[in-house]
Amino acid sequence: MPEKNCPVCNLVLGGEENYCSRCGNSLRNGRGRRGEPAPPRWLEIEFQESRSPSYNTALDLCMGNPHYRSFERNGLKIHRAGYRAEEAKDFLRLANLVRGWKSFRLFVDGREETWRSFFYGGYYCFEDRDSSPSCNQYCYGESSEWFNWWGCHRLGFGFYNEEDWLRSGKMTDDDIFIPDKDRIKRLLLSRARSHRFCPIMNTEAILKRVDALPDRIDPRANPDWEFYFIDWRDEPGAPPAAAVPVCSPRSLLVSSLVPPDVVVPNPPDRGAWSPGGPPGFE
Repeated sequence: MPEKNCPVCNLVLGGEENYCSRCGNSLRNGRGRRGEPAPPRWLEIEFQESRSPSYNTALDLCMGNPHYRSFERNGLKIHRAGYRAEEAKDFLRLANLVRGWKSFRLFVDGREETWRSFFYGGYYCFEDRDSSPSCNQYCYGESSEWFNWWGCHRLGFGFYNEEDWLRSGKMTDDDIFIPDKDRIKRLLLSRARSHRFCPIMNTEAILKRVDALPDRIDPRANPDWEFYFIDWRDEPGAPPAAAVPVCSPRSLLVSSLVPPDVVVPNPPDRGAWSPGGPPGFE
């Protein structure tokens, strides 16, 4: 099959790919980047007059909104306020007052959404982030279990998460780990769709971080990396079942992917894991 170039980033491809391994652009029928969620840009809240004790407060918030407007529908007065996605604090202040009312309606980029799908699709996590002592630390992970270098701890592929790496890479016969960046991108974009309403999620930056990973991980050539071998052996003489790459928290790669105000945790106690390699690994 003849080679071809990605129409977005011009990467030379083998001709059999479904999408570009560098930028994630779909190469199937020109449908755009596969699976990439579009972040929200414009939010609108609508409600009618209510007997709720919070009604006057909600109306005051609307009056202070530069995009507020009122109109009639079926003889009833409708209040509607609009917010840019980055105005999340003001948006949530009003939304939390009126979201339980029967007349409450929510529009995201002109499309009506339910509060449940919207809030659990990214905004509840954003609200937790806003109350965290360190916003960046919250997104990158506040413990070794959740820590990641993508900027969203809900996407998986944690810094010390063995299962994700095992499914998205392979060990060669000469003990070099080859990460499957194509698969990592697919999985990250797929998981990002569940949090598509997060106002700060940046899928372009996430894909660039995947590209920053080495194409080949060999601790003998790069001391920043180490293999941990998961010991699933039933027989004492059998080799370990799988190897997982772990990068030093103090490596140049980590410092280039993680903001300077984020504390990178040390590797957790692995118990059944053993550093080094299988018999014969040098």
